[in-house]
Amino acid sequence: MHKTLMVGAAATMLGIGVASAAPEVPVFDGIATLTAVNATCADDGWSVGNQFGFIFRSAVRPSNNRGGGLQLMSERYGYTFFMPDGKALQGGSRKGTFSGAGLSSQVGAFSFSSPYKLEITPSKIASSTEVVTVKGTLGNFGGTDGCTVTIFAVASPRL
Repeated sequence: MHKTLMVGAAATMLGIGVASAAPEVPVFDGIATLTAVNATCADDGWSVGNQFGFIFRSAVRPSNNRGGGLQLMSERYGYTFFMPDGKALQGGSRKGTFSGAGLSSQVGAFSFSSPYKLEITPSKIASSTEVVTVKGTLGNFGGTDGCTVTIFAVASPRL
């Protein structure tokens, strides 16, 4: 710490600018809902909208120490979708497979993989971004093979 302070003080005395790190992209908190479910999901008990509490608290994590991802949480369920290979989750059209971890009041903890096709706006998420929206499909939802849901989420920077 002393070396950092001395370098900064020396640079200031000499009139030399010290480069600062770019502002960190925040986590975005908001809500999400299921806008469509396929038959497999319906058979598993999922439904559209706010019936049975399927409004989720959402967190959009453009990047962190494990890469980017998406979280959906309710009072009985919690799912975390991680970007492959620790990549950042940025805006635009995105398609691939998340690795995931879930926790359910019915089955406990589990892991899963989830094919996704998402449209995320804005196209570039930055520290100045005020709102992020996520629309698209998540496969193997809730850890159920073949269950595909369509989601809509909106989030703003975590305070």
